[in-house]
Amino acid sequence: MRRPAGGRAAERCRGGRFAVGAGRSLKRMGRLIGAAGLLGLVVGLLSLGLGAAVDGAAALFAAQPGLGWAMPVAGFAAFGLYRLLRVDFSWSTARVVKAAREGEEVPLRLAFAIIAGTALTILGGGSVGKEAAALQMGVAASGPLRRLAAPAQRRLLAPAAMAAALGALLDAPLAGIVFSFEVMRKRPTGPAEVACPAVAALVAWGVARMGGARLLPGSFPKAALVVPDAVLPALGLAVAVGLAAAAMARVFCGALHGLRCGLARLGAPLFALAVGGAATSLGLGYAEVFGYEGLRAYCGTGAAQIAAALAGDAPWWGFVAKAALTLLTLAGGYKGGEIMPVLAVGACLGAAVGEGACALAAMGGAAVPCSSGLAVSGALPAILGFSAFFAACAKCPLAAGVMAAELFGPEAAAVSVPAIALAYLCSGQRGLYPTAIALRDDCGARRGVLG
Repeated sequence: MRRPAGGRAAERCRGGRFAVGAGRSLKRMGRLIGAAGLLGLVVGLLSLGLGAAVDGAAALFAAQPGLGWAMPVAGFAAFGLYRLLRVDFSWSTARVVKAAREGEEVPLRLAFAIIAGTALTILGGGSVGKEAAALQMGVAASGPLRRLAAPAQRRLLAPAAMAAALGALLDAPLAGIVFSFEVMRKRPTGPAEVACPAVAALVAWGVARMGGARLLPGSFPKAALVVPDAVLPALGLAVAVGLAAAAMARVFCGALHGLRCGLARLGAPLFALAVGGAATSLGLGYAEVFGYEGLRAYCGTGAAQIAAALAGDAPWWGFVAKAALTLLTLAGGYKGGEIMPVLAVGACLGAAVGEGACALAAMGGAAVPCSSGLAVSGALPAILGFSAFFAACAKCPLAAGVMAAELFGPEAAAVSVPAIALAYLCSGQRGLYPTAIALRDDCGARRGVLG
């Protein structure tokens, strides 16, 4: 039986519409992938520039320790630079994350302001990192590229910029991708929402690798972390580090929140910069007088402290020193990131817990292999603290686990799971970045964020 001519025409019409729709979808996806690749290239190059500026400032501070007295001057200079570039000085990583969630515009000028502001903070001896600063830089740089994507897909470029920035500077592109979903508190609902941050992160990571960017000096051996006889001690250590990280995160985030609220009552940002800078300068300036010259080593990004903790050379009080300097710097409103100092505090905290566990085991006569390299002590406690404290402060446990796997190997990630889970679940709701739950704080506003 022959099909009516009208039916065949309708089928051809439907097929044509399907082909046209598929072609348009492919075109939109192609435009999005192209924009994401270009964004990754731009963020990778900017990350190299940020790294060079920060490394240069750190080298100059190491050569001229007296620059610690100039910490308030560095803050005032950063404030003046923001005013000169007509960028609101209140822009922080938390505000950028909130803007990205709500689809607000982030000024391109912020990318250049945060690079210079972070370098000035490091030059004065402040304890800040460059990873969270790169998040601000990346989201700001994504603005001009939004018009390259289809209107419905432009909102995807801001989280893609976060993935690119974190992946490039942490040498962990997969962690950057996962972080972009966790910090945005949004589950991907389509292939475009996965492809965009993946392309941007991988391109930025490749550019950073070619430029010589590394999280840690040298290469860390991804050896087997747990031998059969040490499984239970390692699990117990993971539980101890996870609980310690949760407690420390509550103290750290609560102190940062309280200090920021207290300094905010002084009025203009210049007053907070003066108080925070003066406190830091006095501590660093009188380091030699009071015999704690080692405090200067805890200025800067914290990469050196992570390397020392992994090597087993960090003193037990290292996490306290790094946390104190970081609190003074961030609460004072100085520009820079908080991710690397948080990782450094966590690594030093883990090393301290591992040292304490070995001491207790020795006192009890337990045969714990505390000198067996990565088995129970050595690098493993630092890795556990590194991952767990980040999960507790950033509220991004999946990104913490993926980061551990990328940087230290799958064995490290497997052992880190209990520590990450406990730290995340026991650390409370307050964190470094906005959460889905608004909290009433002492500053009189409803927020779930420290900045």
